[in-house]
This record gives sequence, structure tokens and C-alpha cells, in this order.
Amino acid sequence: MNGHPDLAREHMEKSISLLDQFNLLHINDSIPQIANYAMFLTEQQEPERGISELQKLSGIIKEYHSDHCLDYAKVQETLGTIYLMTANLPQAKTHFKRAFKIYEKIWTDEPEMIEAKYQEIQELYPQVGFFLGQQLSDFLTKQT
Repeated sequence: MNGHPDLAREHMEKSISLLDQFNLLHINDSIPQIANYAMFLTEQQEPERGISELQKLSGIIKEYHSDHCLDYAKVQETLGTIYLMTANLPQAKTHFKRAFKIYEKIWTDEPEMIEAKYQEIQELYPQVGFFLGQQLSDFLTKQT
């Protein structure tokens, strides 16, 4: 990752801490921020922390809203993406299926939305393959 990951981490953690302090983690605008933080952690070789953050967020969404809303689906999709990036295909499949059950209910009258989301997820597979290859390359470079 280019730039200043330590500075990015500091600011992301501070913003999430403020959201938590003011009991705002459950609001719609906070959810992408936390999902982005989880992806950042994964890219920084801390997928377990990213998964943990998303699992906490899932619980918060379920408590304040439901486990059948679009926000919950998006978190499940992000969990699926992280599991895919870490080559945990069974868990990736589980979370993608959860997300799709919700998408299919919400977008019942909009099959083009479902198809677009399906295509988006299908496109992750080659991207993740590249990501895993890059991680392996970085690892091997550090070993020499």
C-alpha cells in the first residue's frame, strides 16, 4: 500500500472511536466507514482484526435494525470478501450467500440489481487471486 498507512490507521481508529463514544456506530453513514477500516486492516495483514470489527458491526446492525436489511447484507458481503482474500472459501461462500438472500428479498422487483451485484462479486475472484499472488510475492521477497 502506498502512502502513510500508519497515519491512515490512526485517523480511521480515531473516527471509529468517536462514533462509538457518541453511540453512532449503528447509523447508516458509519457502516461503510467501518467496512473500509476492516478492508484496510486486511490489506495491512490483519484480516482477523478486520473480521472482528465486521462481526461486531453485524451485531450492532442486528440489534438496532435487523439481520434482513441492506446494511447487514453489505457487512456480510464485506466479510465474504475478506474471507475470499484470505483463501477461506467456505466462509466466503457462507457470507456471500447470507448477503444474497437479503439482496434477493430487498430487490425482488429489481432483478437487474441482483444481477449487477452477482457480477460484482464474480469479478472479485480474479482480483483476489491477484491480491493473494501479490501477498505471496511480498512474503517471498522478504524471506530472501
